[in-house]
Amino acid sequence: MTLAPGQRVRGHSGPRDLERYPEEDEGLGRGLFSSVASALTRGRPAPAVFVLYPDRIDRFPLRPLAGQSNGAQRRLIAAMAGQAGVECVAVLGAFRFRGTGPLDGEWVSSVFIEWPDNRWWTAWQPIGPARTLVGSGPQIRCAADGSPRPGGVGGWFALARRHGLKLRLQRTPPPVH
Repeated sequence: MTLAPGQRVRGHSGPRDLERYPEEDEGLGRGLFSSVASALTRGRPAPAVFVLYPDRIDRFPLRPLAGQSNGAQRRLIAAMAGQAGVECVAVLGAFRFRGTGPLDGEWVSSVFIEWPDNRWWTAWQPIGPARTLVGSGPQIRCAADGSPRPGGVGGWFALARRHGLKLRLQRTPPPVH
């Protein structure tokens, strides 16, 4: 199985602040959602993938994958999830809501997190015309409360295991002056 010949995605890695992004599901989800909400002051937050390890976070923009099929995007995220030592994977940013009802096609601030044991946590909230969140708070659902997993996201760890997907990372060391 190939993802895409010559596909390269540039990312950034940095230490994980456990106060901002704790290990506990709800705290991590709220921390990530807060990051997306605060980014609204600078514009519409671009979709990204965060690969969380116990001590660091690798961040990859999703924009370069916009021309890829949904299947290719899923396989790439699964390859990210298939790396050794990954605690969880999150997709976050501003997205167009896909569903039925008055929100269909509207922009929402969203976070979806998945862990290797297939549990997940998600939150979303509409974005108003003044780049502010609309409503009293985000809609939060998770596997632990018995909610069905939202369609079109997740399943990355299972896909990585099923197909043996692992991302080959070339980490560039920082320049020495």
